[in-house]
Order: sequence, then structure tokens, then C-alpha cells
Amino acid sequence: MNRLKSFLHLPRIIKLTIICTLAIALPVMAEWVVIQEKDLDGRDYMAIAFTGENTGWVVGSALLDDLDNPGFIGYTMNGGKTWQKSDIKLRADLTGIFFLDANHGWAVGANGLIAGTTNGRDWERQICKVDKVLEVNTALKGVYFINKDVGYAVGQNDTIVATKNGGKMWEALQGGKMAANVGDDEASMFNAVQFLDENTGWIAGVRVFPATKSQKSVIQKTTDGALTWQMQETGTEDILEDIFFLDASVGWAVGENGVILHTTNGGKKWQEQKSGTTEILRSVRFVDKYTGWAVGGDFGVGVILTTNSGGKKWEIEESNQKMVSVSVLDKKNAWLAAERGLILKTE
Repeated sequence: MNRLKSFLHLPRIIKLTIICTLAIALPVMAEWVVIQEKDLDGRDYMAIAFTGENTGWVVGSALLDDLDNPGFIGYTMNGGKTWQKSDIKLRADLTGIFFLDANHGWAVGANGLIAGTTNGRDWERQICKVDKVLEVNTALKGVYFINKDVGYAVGQNDTIVATKNGGKMWEALQGGKMAANVGDDEASMFNAVQFLDENTGWIAGVRVFPATKSQKSVIQKTTDGALTWQMQETGTEDILEDIFFLDASVGWAVGENGVILHTTNGGKKWQEQKSGTTEILRSVRFVDKYTGWAVGGDFGVGVILTTNSGGKKWEIEESNQKMVSVSVLDKKNAWLAAERGLILKTE
């Protein structure tokens, strides 16, 4: 049994003792240090983002605080040891977050919810319109900004939305409306988006075909700033939850059933890597073409995958909490978040 698994499955009293004597316990805990064992207010985390060794954010759900405004944004100024809740009232859970720098960030969630900040602490809701009257009401899952002005968010029912002024005004490029009879029509569910510049970007998710009760993994690429998208063949049927590119050539996508896809030519060809797990993988990040992490799990089972070979071989660690997100600055500074508020950091 690996060291992280042993630690995360210890009785709670023992775990708390180890956390209180963290400096002594570090050698036993191998690669990861427990920064926070759980969220003391019972909040659920869905995504994490750090812009420096001390400065980071989490988003998710805080139903116990306010049933009418469950959306939660937390920020830390000490590397994740403690978190402060932002004051903004949000009418829906948040599922995605992106920070361009220590000040400029955006979060997205259910019912077309988008929020933005220009100082890292104070947030405002941003409005996205399908047309001049209707607001986007589909769930948004992923968000990415190229600079302070140009950004994109993606979600259910073929939804891709964009802004060219930092979120002061968002518009739906496609989708944005909840289907009258959900599940009856063929549609794509987009979970992640990434751009390298104002022209080149990818989105990932799944295409569902209700008539045949089937589905197909989806990766689409644009080279003209989201005016048009080209479908890329994946060869799989799994829902893709996240996508990450190092540059215009090298990238990875992860999703259900432990699927990991890898490309070295910008997505012209995707090849599956052996993850060693069948758990759903929810987040993937690399610091270079060799070193990366992927995390996931469900229903009290968590997995952390680490590679130093670009994914040719993945090492698996298990936990008893669903891992939801990984944020990486460099090899010495990576953070993992679990649903119940467990935060891990590389030594």
C-alpha cells in the first residue's frame, strides 16, 4: 500500500495528530503534504486555481450556508492553509474557475452563471445573453481567458460563449438554451476549454445520441478564434472532463473510465494512454512534456495519477475522497483539491 493511501485511510484522530505534527510527518507522506483536511463549514469544492505559492482560489457549493445562494468562492493568501469566503451571493453552484493573474479571474457554474473579479477578492456577476433578451441558462463547466479581455466558457447543450471585454458583455456563439425536453435531442456536452492564443483553442466533452442510446467523445479545435470548429477523432466513447495543451502540438485529455488521450500533433491524432484505473478522471495538468498529474474518482473513492514520462507510465495513489481538480505552477508547486475540502500540495 502506498504512503499517501495509508495516510488518507488512517482513522480521523490519527490523521489530525499527523497534521498537527506536520513537520515531523513529511518524510512519511511521500510526495504530497496535507494543507487542509476538510472544509470546516461543510462546503464542497469543484475546482482550484493558484497563481502563486501563497495565492489561490476554490469554487463549489455551500448549501449549508445559504440554500438560495449556494455558489461558493474561497480564496487563500497562505498557500491553502486557510480559506476566506468571498461575500458575493451566487444563485447556483460553481463548477469551473480560471485566473489569468493574481487579480483577474472568472468562475462559471449552473444556470449560465458567470462571475468575475479584477482584484482577486471582490466578485461581480457577469451577464451572458443568447440574444438581446434571453440570458444563457445552461450549465457552464469550463472557462478560459487568453488575456484580460478575450475569454470563452463552455457547457451543456452545445454551449460556447465568448467575451471580448473581460466579461462586461458575454454572448453565446452557439447553444445557451436548455432544451424543452432534456435528453431527447442529439447534443454535445462541453466540459473544458483551452486556448493558446486568440486563434487556436480546443474544447472537450461528449456527444450524445438519444435515438441510438449512444455517445462519443468530443474534442474540437478552432484556428480562427471560435468562428469555426473542426472535430478531432478520438476513437473513444467516454465523456471527456478536461483537456490541457502545453503548446500547439502536445496535449492530453482525460475523462470517465480512466481514459487518458495524448497527442503530439495538435490533435490530428489522439492515442490512448494506460491510466491503470477505471475511475473517472476530472482534471489534468502538466508542467512540461514529461511531468504531469491527473485526478478523479467518485463516491468516496479518489485517485491521483502522476507521470514523469509524458504519460507512457502513470503511478496511482488512492484516497477516500473524490479528487476534483489540480492546479500547477511548477514541479515544486502543485495543489490538489478533493470534494470535501481536502487540499494537498507537493513538497
